Amino acid sequence: MTDASARSGATKAWWVVLALASVIALYGMAYVVIGAPMYPPGLRASFLARPWGINPHAFFGTFALLLGALQLHPRSRDRRALHRRIGTVYVISCTAVGVAGLYMAPYAFGGWVSRLGFATLGVLLLVTTGRAYVLARRRRITEHRRWMLRSYALIFAAVTLRIELPLLTIAFQDFTPAYLLVAWLSWVPNLLVMEWYLRRARPALRIAEAG
Repeated sequence: MTDASARSGATKAWWVVLALASVIALYGMAYVVIGAPMYPPGLRASFLARPWGINPHAFFGTFALLLGALQLHPRSRDRRALHRRIGTVYVISCTAVGVAGLYMAPYAFGGWVSRLGFATLGVLLLVTTGRAYVLARRRRITEHRRWMLRSYALIFAAVTLRIELPLLTIAFQDFTPAYLLVAWLSWVPNLLVMEWYLRRARPALRIAEAG
């Protein structure tokens, strides 16, 4: 594969990510603006009982999804000052999402399986985002990029969850087992695919950093 075709493939993949992130970001913001009518029936009571959990989670998740996608554009680092400002808002948003997610996790529908799944997601989001921020401050840019990609793979769980949950509900003919499975399936494959990509892209990242 030539460099030109690789760049073209990366740009096409970015547009797909941006489109999916935009749709789910609008859906998440509707949680804040419209409220209860947007909530899935099985989760409505829990969300209504904890507006200080679900609203920040949805609000900041919207920004994390969109800003993280923008940061992924191959040319996003050309304007470094803007890249840093967007990255700062992304870090703040991810931190708010992680904290709100940890607050909501003990009340997750389905018992300990889903609660553990979402709590683990919240912890890993805080760890990966925090690590990426520290590395940026230390000017260890290649490592920073790797941890930011892990962070966004976890944030992208908002997209994969909303794709998988209706499909799993149809497959099981029951919301409960679908939700138990999606509490893990929404983010574990994302992270595994990202780790696979990072292992393959390690030489390219180093070359980009040297340049």
